[in-house]
Amino acid sequence: MNQNSVNRDNVTDDALLILRHLRDNGVEGKSNRLAEVKSALQKSVSLDFDSYFFFLRKFNYIAMDREAQLSVTEDGQRLIEGNEMDKFSEDVEEFFADQLNNTDHGIRAEPDISMDESLDEESRVPSMSPIKSRKVKEDLEPFDSPPSFEASAPSSSGGTGKGTDVDQRYTRFDTLGSGPLGTVYKGRQNALGLDVCLKELKDIFGYFSFLQRGDVLKRLKRELCAQAQVRHPGVVAILDQNTDVSRPYFVMELAQSSLKEKLESGSGKGIPIPQAIRYFIQMAYALRASHAIGLTHHNLKPENILFDGYGNAKLGDYGLSRVIEVDPTKGMPQVFVGTGSMRYMAPELLSKSKPAGPSADIYSLGILLYEMLTGSIPGRRSALPSEVNNEAPSKLDLIFDKMAQDKPESRYPDFDAMLSDFYSSFSDGEYLTQGDLILWSGQKEKAIDPKA
Repeated sequence: MNQNSVNRDNVTDDALLILRHLRDNGVEGKSNRLAEVKSALQKSVSLDFDSYFFFLRKFNYIAMDREAQLSVTEDGQRLIEGNEMDKFSEDVEEFFADQLNNTDHGIRAEPDISMDESLDEESRVPSMSPIKSRKVKEDLEPFDSPPSFEASAPSSSGGTGKGTDVDQRYTRFDTLGSGPLGTVYKGRQNALGLDVCLKELKDIFGYFSFLQRGDVLKRLKRELCAQAQVRHPGVVAILDQNTDVSRPYFVMELAQSSLKEKLESGSGKGIPIPQAIRYFIQMAYALRASHAIGLTHHNLKPENILFDGYGNAKLGDYGLSRVIEVDPTKGMPQVFVGTGSMRYMAPELLSKSKPAGPSADIYSLGILLYEMLTGSIPGRRSALPSEVNNEAPSKLDLIFDKMAQDKPESRYPDFDAMLSDFYSSFSDGEYLTQGDLILWSGQKEKAIDPKA
């Protein structure tokens, strides 16, 4: 359904559809695992399924156990029976205010972005579900990491309509997307007239109520400051932040699109091989620069790979999972994270059996490489990239395989070692030589030295 046609009645009917589906499955003894419910109903609802999941959880219409099995609560059962519908409609209008059509209930229509996060009651750390590269369990659990706040929108001058001043330094224009943790706006830095991306936290303290607000803000500021130190063309620039207001926000450069969009436009076949390899190299150099100052990403997925106005790949949303992480030794139940991120996460990030280091980013980039080349995520005993797509250079097969090994010690020790193998394999100079980062600039490409 077109986002602009979504109204309160649509969303109410969708939520009831989900509740009835859960009830019927329970009566028939079928599984109500979140992964399976989402897969079965995503195409039947108007908005992203995760939006409904968070709504129904927040207002206690459904519950989820440690195994990610969903069930209808007593409040949910009353709704199914046709009771308390007025209150339900009010809850819908309150929660989905940013996403409903303004022609129906006086609320401005705003686009939604995927909210890749599923939370257990007071949970916080990643689930223990196993994940592997070519040996990975193919029916991965559909939980996700903290949602990406990166916006993909044209950087045209200004926004539509009158903007709202923020701290007198920024003007906030159109909503670019929203998630359970915040809302993304197109904005402008007033002093310079610079188009920017404003990311305003919204319900983070409600969803993670077991964490102290001060502690969350301290972690957020730390992660933002860390990403801001990576001055590299392959990293989305952090421009400013303000965590001392009721709705903390941070400011980033405005991106044009995301890898997720490029993959979706490829209809499951990946993206053109020359582009995929260029993006892969750009991401590798960006991660190399990050690791050089001790910063790991640990949240790589297509939504967090953005593109500037010239089509160059840039990494965003470093370490947001660390902002809301809880020490599992303190007795907190685990939070389930998955769908978007889980498929790209190294095993050690999921199991928490040992500290995860830079090698986890090498693993994730290997999975992204495979998806760009083939359009699919590698599963158990999956074919190598060139066996899936005969246009993919077979030279990349062994590089991918070594990057995506389950054990950190079996992977490349760092990106220098990986890049050394890459340039040894492509020694004809098509991608220049190690140390040269290729950037697009309009119709031309410019080589720069990332070490300069």
